[in-house]
Amino acid sequence: MPTVSRWMIRASLVYLLAGFIIGAAILISKAYPSYSSVWSLLPIHIEMSIFGWIIQLTMGTAYWILPRYLKGTARGNPTTARIMVIIFNAGILVNVFSFMNILPSTAIVLGRLLEVLAVILFIALHWQRAVSYNK
Repeated sequence: MPTVSRWMIRASLVYLLAGFIIGAAILISKAYPSYSSVWSLLPIHIEMSIFGWIIQLTMGTAYWILPRYLKGTARGNPTTARIMVIIFNAGILVNVFSFMNILPSTAIVLGRLLEVLAVILFIALHWQRAVSYNK
């Protein structure tokens, strides 16, 4: 398994754990309404569960499983792949810090742009890998 896939899958499992803990706290607050302030963590729970866990796990697995190049490096430029991982996780963290009011709420736009840029890099890394077997 390539290093980039291991990074993404491990990070997704960390986000899964964090999202699970936050989700459990939200569910507990349904039973104990005095802890209703926990509901302010719902956007963080959604960000970590969808982007941090599901999408990152999918991207990490796809990086590993998709067909390799027939010539040259098997999965393309590894530096681009590392940058993709860093940018994607930076986008998630910017959004989480923005939801926690550590960063201004306008930083959510930056976080989403970083996530979209990482997905574009992911597509660029894999586009030729999928097409190379087509010829």
